[in-house]
Amino acid sequence: MTLFKQIALMLSIFLLVILATVLTLNFQSANKSVQEGLYEDAKNTATSLSLSLGSANGDISMMSTMINANFDSGHYINITLVDVDNITLYTRENESEITDIPKWFLNFVNIEAPTALANVSAGWSQVGILSVQSDTAYSYQQLYSIFKNLLISFAVIATIGLIILNLLLHTILRPLKEVQKQAAAVIRNEFIIQENIPYTKEFKDVVLGMNNMVSKVKAMFDKGNRELKAHKELEYIDQDTQLRNRKYLIDKLPSYLKVDASSEGGVNIIIALSGMIEANEKIGRQNVNRLFIGIANIFKSSAKDIKDNIIARMNGTEFSLLLPDCSGKDALELAKNIQTSCTEIIKSAGLDENEAFVSIGLYKYSYLDTISQLLSHSDNALAQAKFSNENIHIEKAEDAVEVMGKEAWKSIINRAIEKNKFHFLSWSVIDTKAKKLAHHVLSINLTLDENTSYSYAQFMAPAIQSGLSHDIYQNVVNILFKIPNMILRASTYSLRLPHEYLIAPDSYNDMSELLRIHAATLPFKLIIEMPDKLVRQDFIQIKQYIELFRKHDIDIGIFEFIGDSEDYQYLQDLRPVYIKGEGSYFLTQNDQSLSALRLITDSVDISLIAVGVMEMETLEALEEKGIHIVQGRITEMLEV
Repeated sequence: MTLFKQIALMLSIFLLVILATVLTLNFQSANKSVQEGLYEDAKNTATSLSLSLGSANGDISMMSTMINANFDSGHYINITLVDVDNITLYTRENESEITDIPKWFLNFVNIEAPTALANVSAGWSQVGILSVQSDTAYSYQQLYSIFKNLLISFAVIATIGLIILNLLLHTILRPLKEVQKQAAAVIRNEFIIQENIPYTKEFKDVVLGMNNMVSKVKAMFDKGNRELKAHKELEYIDQDTQLRNRKYLIDKLPSYLKVDASSEGGVNIIIALSGMIEANEKIGRQNVNRLFIGIANIFKSSAKDIKDNIIARMNGTEFSLLLPDCSGKDALELAKNIQTSCTEIIKSAGLDENEAFVSIGLYKYSYLDTISQLLSHSDNALAQAKFSNENIHIEKAEDAVEVMGKEAWKSIINRAIEKNKFHFLSWSVIDTKAKKLAHHVLSINLTLDENTSYSYAQFMAPAIQSGLSHDIYQNVVNILFKIPNMILRASTYSLRLPHEYLIAPDSYNDMSELLRIHAATLPFKLIIEMPDKLVRQDFIQIKQYIELFRKHDIDIGIFEFIGDSEDYQYLQDLRPVYIKGEGSYFLTQNDQSLSALRLITDSVDISLIAVGVMEMETLEALEEKGIHIVQGRITEMLEV
């Protein structure tokens, strides 16, 4: 119960008790006044009537007429005249009729009408004794009317009092409400500074303390953001040409060379400029630097229409153009155009073909290649180009032997989607420092029957090539929510959703409906992982997913992180529970970059997770870097 409710309840009860006490006292006073009024009325009637009866000189008929006249003109139950021997001379009685009064009120209130006595004398001789008893029916009606008026007054006063009390409490406790919002924002790792400082000293001290704490955390995040951006410019950007460098290419290649890559392959072009040492002596270093800038602009212009290309300066005289989904024929034509343009700009710098020339090696890579294979084949193609007449050479990866063709795979995958033949396998993510399980990672397996099963690595590549990736994940998400495996109960599991699924027009609506119906009954804690590139570049588009997941208490993780951003504010806005990057990425970061990254993640409570950790030596190197949460084959060797 909130402080506002506690104070409101306490003061409301106090106010109602006071009002109820006043009501009770007023009613008791009215009841007493009514009872006393009954006796006074009876006594006055008995006194005045006894004097009138005394003038009748004992005439019974005259006295009965007087008694009847008084009885009919007032509210009486009984008027009786007895003689000195207690013999009734005349009596008049009437039954009390109480109408329009609830029975509960009659049971609650008891009014007794007292009897008033008076002597009746004729001269010096006593005629008898007159007794008068008033009727209580009128008193009940009068008291009931008073009771209703008191209740109405009580209700009006109580309502007005409670409204005023509510307004006063809202006014007084408004700063506390803002403090509560600020505290909730801190829990969500949001940085909110409260501008309105309350006048109440206690609230003022709390607000100032909260503001100071939030300011320090925000300053820590901003400092880490600035430092990481500065280090990334140094680590990933060639200062002379403003192209990416070799480190960026190597850190980025894992997202291109994987089973579920968005492209099945492409061409990597290695370009070498020969004669640059001699050119420095002939035209000067500044002119050579301008020459490199011009050549870099040629590369950018040539590759601008190829989506997700990477243009990197590998060393002083070599450049790489990674061109996903580019055919060998198109790449060869592009390479010839680059060679022609570069030759022209070299000549315009005052160098001839014998002094400086361009060699271009092309390697048509596949997503199945490793990084070392891609780089070694590219270097070999460049070496061959330097000895060819045209200074251009293309080398292709050996074609993989396909067990099944695309149509066969397409048939199998469509049948699996239709019959819900996808199943989940889970892998552990281990916190080696705390020696505990961080969470499980869900992977997909395709099982048609007992004898026919395909791993994620087997079916996903042909699925992407056939355009079925989105359909697979749509089916998998439906299975996860509608028929969750009970083995997954009471733990935390993460599911990676690819770029293709998240950007599809119908995915959000389908996910929203599934969560609306099934999220509350999901038997395990769920983390949805999103690719860092999508979150960075399409944050506005992805924001609706973030709000949806938070609404249903689903956490968010980021995968394929390499720190490739101009600003890391999106991490504070997104507030994922963790960031996953390749183990090799963390190992190649210098201490300053990793420290800046930790400054950002620690300020918003984000964990760093290294994936693809296969060997104990890699794990030990990561632990020296302060990375203790790992995912990969190494987890099978660890005990938690």
